[in-house]
Amino acid sequence: MDLIYMDDKKRDIGVMKNFTLDLAFGEDENNFELSTVMENNVCESGFYIYAEGTDYGGIIDQIKVNTSSNSLKYIGRTWHGILGSKILQPDDGQDYLILSGDANQVLAELIQRMNLGDLFVTPDAPSGLTVRNYKMNRYIDGYKGIVKMLQSVNGKLNITFRQGYATLTAKPLVDYSKNEEFDSSQISFEIKKNFKPTNHVICLGAGDLAERTVIHLYADKDGNISHTKSFFGMDEVCEVYDCSNAESDEELENGGREVIEKSWNSDSVKINFTNSSSVYDIGDIVGAKENVTGISIVQKIIKKIVTLKNERATISYKVGE
Repeated sequence: MDLIYMDDKKRDIGVMKNFTLDLAFGEDENNFELSTVMENNVCESGFYIYAEGTDYGGIIDQIKVNTSSNSLKYIGRTWHGILGSKILQPDDGQDYLILSGDANQVLAELIQRMNLGDLFVTPDAPSGLTVRNYKMNRYIDGYKGIVKMLQSVNGKLNITFRQGYATLTAKPLVDYSKNEEFDSSQISFEIKKNFKPTNHVICLGAGDLAERTVIHLYADKDGNISHTKSFFGMDEVCEVYDCSNAESDEELENGGREVIEKSWNSDSVKINFTNSSSVYDIGDIVGAKENVTGISIVQKIIKKIVTLKNERATISYKVGE
């Protein structure tokens, strides 16, 4: 797998030699670090690196040199990080940015809104996923906003760099847990399961003392959220969500729901793969079972970590919180 570098005008210059590329993208990080020796200095700030036909690549923002170790590092944002460095905000006079249409069409609208049309494109073909009156979170970064929007229609974001452009495509997420489950007798992994997630959130909104807005949210045994209490005594696990600047009860309640959802999604599994496992995407669902304890979990993939060295990729995924 060649790692190509191009200048700030997106003109291909050459192929990187004798390097190690570490990049991560998903829920956090969304950056890369390319390490080599000083004699291999071929890039400048604003240059791009990419592996054709993959989601590996981004823009160089920093250059770090260590003369004592003769080391050189190019540091920057992945394609995901570039999206994340933009903020989606409502139009003037509007409370929210409301989006509707085929998901690929909506992605095209967001690319133009973020003024990133020189780098990102979308397919002409429809995705088959329909966004209906989606209310984008106010002042959310572009990458997180897109991911949350697509998740609302059981979709995921796919990024592929080809012929000088990063193509953003909305695709249905895949639930691999229904057909396959990682087994500790077959593969090594680290697993963590939270048996007592938060099931009661007290949402505190605007106002003072007795006049303050208070909303109680509860989760049942399946994680469904309502205003009806399901757990009592030792089984109740409670948190406070404090948001005095919430502009409405709906906004306050949405924040409280996110607290519960994050706690219920705190199960995690860390698994290392070879490059043959690049089939998985951020947002896909996987399952794992550890045979000694009998612990099993089903969670979304939230981060992908890639190391590219000597033209060989090693991939690991983070699943759950």
